[in-house]
Amino acid sequence: MKKVLIQVNTEFHYMVALSLIDKFYSGSDFDVHFIVFKHPVFNSRLNNIKLDERYTYHKVAYDHSKKQVFPDVIELKKFIESNTFYHFMSFMYADPLFVYLTHYFKSKETKTFLAPDGMGAYVKFQAKNYRSRLLNSLNSYKFFKLHGFKFPKIWFTSWDFGRNGYYDCIYAYSKTLPYVKDKKIIEIDYTFSPASLESLKKMFDVSFDDLPLDDITLIINERHKVVNYEKKLIDTILESKPNSPILFKKHPNQEAKNLEYLKEYGNKVILIEKVFPVELLIASMSNSVIISSYSNSMLYHNDTCKYYWTYPILEKSGEFSKPIERFNPKEYITVLESFNALKQELYAD
Repeated sequence: MKKVLIQVNTEFHYMVALSLIDKFYSGSDFDVHFIVFKHPVFNSRLNNIKLDERYTYHKVAYDHSKKQVFPDVIELKKFIESNTFYHFMSFMYADPLFVYLTHYFKSKETKTFLAPDGMGAYVKFQAKNYRSRLLNSLNSYKFFKLHGFKFPKIWFTSWDFGRNGYYDCIYAYSKTLPYVKDKKIIEIDYTFSPASLESLKKMFDVSFDDLPLDDITLIINERHKVVNYEKKLIDTILESKPNSPILFKKHPNQEAKNLEYLKEYGNKVILIEKVFPVELLIASMSNSVIISSYSNSMLYHNDTCKYYWTYPILEKSGEFSKPIERFNPKEYITVLESFNALKQELYAD
């Protein structure tokens, strides 16, 4: 039986991993194991869903910035060293365990894959970030030594996707990547069949029966506090589409107090606070508009809907900005430069 090892952190990783299992690792000849990262202090979001019982889970708590030995890591090391693996795949492209395992498996005839952590493959940091990269590298080497990992390589952390580790291939949303040139790329599709969609809804314990799903506007909230931008966004939508319901999907890490202003809109804006992959909602919608600054979820393509990224508008607002270059991998996503441009798009809809 072929053992497959998959390293994940978020529910987004897990959902994409299930899609990849359906495509590449289904059947009785595969034995799939997950490494589920658990921070020792912060609760893992994967603790809140019903994990698929067909697979085995190794929940591993560690914080490589702490100078201590983590029992879960020791147990995982024993498990890996006592087994043979067909493939290893990870979504955690800057994690020291990913870096070590891609090196370790080089001598074990295990093929290794990097899976994109959302839009990580399509952005590039403009700032050098030498201090944080050096600190992460030093902490990683301490982590290796404390847990008995033999790692003879000289590695300096990069925050850019694809620059860490010794993997063989990349699973990606597109045939080419703008910032990674020397790796084999396998293009994958992150959509689900109707049957798979219903299965995932049950897994994440979510139902949309009480929500309008046709001819609506969905705003996907990010983790940052950007009240002025969001109010202007909502006002623009209401002016352009006054009869279209607005769904506002709260980011899991957004503080509730930062969204108190939504009460000003009464029933014109429906706040969704439940934690689940928003792709499941997008897949259930029809003839609608989807807006975010730069959300990973926009990679789920519902061809009845229109997609808009607004990160240039947010950056111009002055409320939030990151020194990174961005690349749009999908033709169906329109990048907007101003609220006037959004207004014209919505009027034309």
